[in-house]
Amino acid sequence: QRVVEVDTEALMKEYETKMDKSVGMLDDSLRTIRAGKATPQLLDSIKVNAYESQLKLEEVATISVSDATTLMVNVFDETVVDAVLKAVQTADLGFTASQNGQSVKVSIPPLTKDKRVQYVKLAKDYCEKTKVAVRNVRQAAMKKIKGLKSDLSEDVARGMEKDIEAMVKKMNGDIDSAFKNKESELSSV
Repeated sequence: QRVVEVDTEALMKEYETKMDKSVGMLDDSLRTIRAGKATPQLLDSIKVNAYESQLKLEEVATISVSDATTLMVNVFDETVVDAVLKAVQTADLGFTASQNGQSVKVSIPPLTKDKRVQYVKLAKDYCEKTKVAVRNVRQAAMKKIKGLKSDLSEDVARGMEKDIEAMVKKMNGDIDSAFKNKESELSSV
């Protein structure tokens, strides 16, 4: 009879990390959906053509909130101001930008009812995709545990399966609350 040492703790940690990563990516995605208030994260997706490469906006400037509908992008190098202005204008985010010395002023228009509905739908899509990713990790975990059943005691295998189910339940709860938070954020502006 062969005895195989299975590091069940490391295995469980690996699956939990994979699920956490999916939920973390959801948080990043939800942050890009604007709720009408100006936040620096709204400009996260913007890339600037500067110094012969594509740079993130935060690599060439600092972004600050000047009021509820305006962001100020303070560019480090005045030779890049035009590139930053162009990047914001062509980013197709629906914002207007104007140059103000070595800064770019970004005006964020108020959200229309249609846009809010569209953004709630988008948030729901992101959440559903994340739930699918978590389910896929669950499936892989259950398959792995099933494959190890000959090397594990029945109690250990059942315990691992229960732990995986508990993880999935917790992650789905986190996903649902992230959606509810975003939904209320979008409807309360």
